[in-house]
Formats: sequence, C-alpha cells, structure tokens
Amino acid sequence: MLNHPIISVKIAHTMLWKLYSDSDAQRWNDLITGFPNASILESYEWGELKRSSGWEPIRLVVEDAGEIKAAISILKRKTPYFNKSIFYAPRGPGMADFKDETVWEELLKGVKEQAQFHHAMALKIDPFVQEKDVGATIVLKKHGFHFVRSQIQPRATFILDLSKDLDALLASFEEKTRYNIRLAERKGVEVRENPSEEGVKIFYNIYEETAKRDKFTVHPLSYYQRIRELIIEKGMGGIFIAYYQGEPIAGVYIFCFGDTVWYMYGASSAKYRNIMPNHALHWQVIQWAKERGYKKYDLWGIPAHPHEGHPLWGVYRFKKGFNGEEVRLIGMCDLPFNTFWYNLIDKGIASYRAMHSLITKGKISDSLGE
Repeated sequence: MLNHPIISVKIAHTMLWKLYSDSDAQRWNDLITGFPNASILESYEWGELKRSSGWEPIRLVVEDAGEIKAAISILKRKTPYFNKSIFYAPRGPGMADFKDETVWEELLKGVKEQAQFHHAMALKIDPFVQEKDVGATIVLKKHGFHFVRSQIQPRATFILDLSKDLDALLASFEEKTRYNIRLAERKGVEVRENPSEEGVKIFYNIYEETAKRDKFTVHPLSYYQRIRELIIEKGMGGIFIAYYQGEPIAGVYIFCFGDTVWYMYGASSAKYRNIMPNHALHWQVIQWAKERGYKKYDLWGIPAHPHEGHPLWGVYRFKKGFNGEEVRLIGMCDLPFNTFWYNLIDKGIASYRAMHSLITKGKISDSLGE
C-alpha cells in the first residue's frame, strides 16, 4: 500500500469591488451601520435626498468571500460648462478596518474606474477618523490623498454619552447649562415634536430669520420638506419646536442612524432668546433619544481651534455646556484623478466661495476651514 503525502491546499479568496445596485434601502443601511462610526450622511436615504438637489449617488462595496469589507456612498456632481464631475463621499468610506491597505487598493480600483466613466476630477472624503489617528493619515497619504483647508462637514464636534441615566447626564452639564434648562422650564417654554408638514413650515420660518440675522444661506423650503418625506417619515429623525405662550420661537432638525442621534439644523428667533429655548430643545431631544435607546448625541459643528473672537465662539460655548467628549477629525482630503482639471476647477470653486463670503458676510475666511 502506497503512502500518499497529505497535501494542504490554500484557497485564495479574491477580493472584488462592485457597484451596489440594490434599491433596498434597509439592506444598504444595515451594511453601513455594521462599520464603526456610521453616519447618517452615508445612509441610503441621504443619497436620495441629495439626488433631489442635483447630486447622483453611486454606491460601491468591496467583497471578500461573500463578506463586505468596505462600502462607500459617493455623491457625484457635474461641474458647470465642462464635461467634468466631482466625487464626494461624506463621512465615508465605511470600513471594518480603516488601515487595511488591501481593502483600500480594491476600493480605489473601483472608484477610479467609476471616475473615468463619469469624468470625475477628484474624490473628496471627510471620514470620521480622529485627528490623533496617525496610522490612518499615513494610509491615506500613501494612497494619494492630500489634506485641504476648505471643509464641507465640520471637523470637530461634541458627542454626549447617552448611556448615563438622565439625572447623571443633567448633573454632568456645566452649571450655567443646568441653570438655563431650569430657567426655560420655569418660564414656561414648551417643546413639542412636530414631524408634520406644518412642523417643517414652522421651523423654516424661524430658520429664515436666523439665516438673515447670522448671514448664512439655507436651502429652499422644498429641501426640508424632502428631508421629512425621505428621512423623518421613516423614523430616522425628528423636528422639535420650542413654544412660549403659544408662539414658536426656536426649532431643531435631528437625524438618527445606527446608535447615534445628530443635531444638524437649528433655528431661533431673536425674540425671547433670554428664556433659553435652545437649552430646552436639546434637553428634550436628549430625553427623546434615551427613551429610544440611542447611545450617542452628536452636537455637530464646533470650531476645530476655538478661541474668543472666533465667529463660532458662541456656538462652541453653548455646546460645550453639555459636557460631551470633544472630538477633532482629520478633515477633508482629496484624491485627484486629473491634476490639470482638479487644479483649474477646484481652485476656481474655492475662489468663488471666498468672493461669495466676502460679499455676503464681509469676510473671506471660512469658519469651517481650519
């Protein structure tokens, strides 16, 4: 009887990228929330929201032996006058391991192929990666990304840990914040959730006043109505309005995805600001989020390098009062595919934004560009 040696055969699994064409929103969202730090901006619904304002969502995944290793929701926008486009993946990509270079190579292979097809000049990303994560920065630079000053999403935020009970949370706030929450209650400020069409209009009326006072631009009413249809009606967000003596005086839009609630749009009337309706609003949202089992409340944008005199200093002080963890991210980084067109158009857009800021605000500086 012949003795045959046992031969060990290692089957190599091929990692492949592919376009995600499934229209099942929940399936995509389940994929994204399976990765660390999943953002509402990566959700299927957010891509569809942006589609309604001129962007085209392109969704890619990287798969290895049936397991999804990465997913990216790219928003494509055509540039005016040129047969070119820009790719932007807000808070993406979602990856099990952000430093996995093999996954990056396959992901970028797919992105570059799509860029060629869509005449994209560059991919812009602003992933939820902390500034202190040197390893992630090294990987990005190795694959051709470079960091830019101009930001689309804020680089820094405060995130509240909602795992504490309500009494412990309230006790953790700065003394002035606790005082203002109680003051609003004593003065009779009432906060109501109103996810209806009426709620959108009430919020927008106050938001327009806020934008005019603080000199920033807002989307048209139809955009916020679309948010309600695509996101809030699916239970992925809410509209909260603060009232005083029956009059609406402040409001917020919030979004929910995975284990996190985000505060993204806020409005307040100049009238009755001294009775602290904004404190009442956020305290109500915190209670609402805890009741539904969310673990984190992201207060959204603050200056990356706050200091007195900064245009967002007041925003920073307000949000700091809730005593969340201050998180600073690596910020926007670009991967150019066509250096000539990227330099020509991207710099042109930056110059336009600077001029627009100068005309509307009297300054060139960008509060988020830090």
